[in-house]
Formats: sequence, C-alpha cells, structure tokens
Amino acid sequence: MIFAGVAEVGYVAIAAGSDAPTHGSVAAGIVLLVISQCFAGTQFITEEKILAGYYLDPFRVVGTEGMWGLLYYLFLLPIFQWIQCPDTGIVSALCANGRLEDSAFAFKQI
Repeated sequence: MIFAGVAEVGYVAIAAGSDAPTHGSVAAGIVLLVISQCFAGTQFITEEKILAGYYLDPFRVVGTEGMWGLLYYLFLLPIFQWIQCPDTGIVSALCANGRLEDSAFAFKQI
C-alpha cells in the first residue's frame, strides 16, 4: 500500500508539475522513497526471521536500535558535511547548499 501511495503521489508530482528544473529532484526523491521502502521491508522481514526464536524485551530492542542509529549519524553527519556536491546531475538533487548534508540548515528548518 505504501508503494502504491508513493507511485500515485510521484505520478501526480511529475504529471502536474511545471517545466521548472525541479523534475530531476522530484524523480530522484521518488526513486529514493521506493528504495528506502524496499530496504525497510527487507530489514523488517530479516529481523523477524532472525529473532523469531528468541524472546527479547521490546524496550531493549527499540533502545538498542535507536542507539545504533544515533551512533551511525554521529559519525556520518560530520563526514557528509564536508563532502562537496557537483552543480549538475542527479547527485546535485540530493544536496543542500552545495554539500551532501547541511546540518545547520536542517536544524534551522526544525
């Protein structure tokens, strides 16, 4: 159902959009959404298969997953902050202010 929703929203965004150069970023965003949904679905299935034979406290599982996510981004966000992006191409659609990640701008948006 999520895939169908993403497909419908993506179709409307591309079909009803203007001729502005944002079409590349809309298409890149939709592709990234589909990839992320496939990755998340695979992760859930793998977790269920691996952990089906064990009893684990749900709070401990969620806390451990959150801890690893926090550590992951504590190391990656500073690295992404220093990676310069090209001005053209599909990679440029992923960039903000000429960098792969602009944490200061993200906090401003929050």
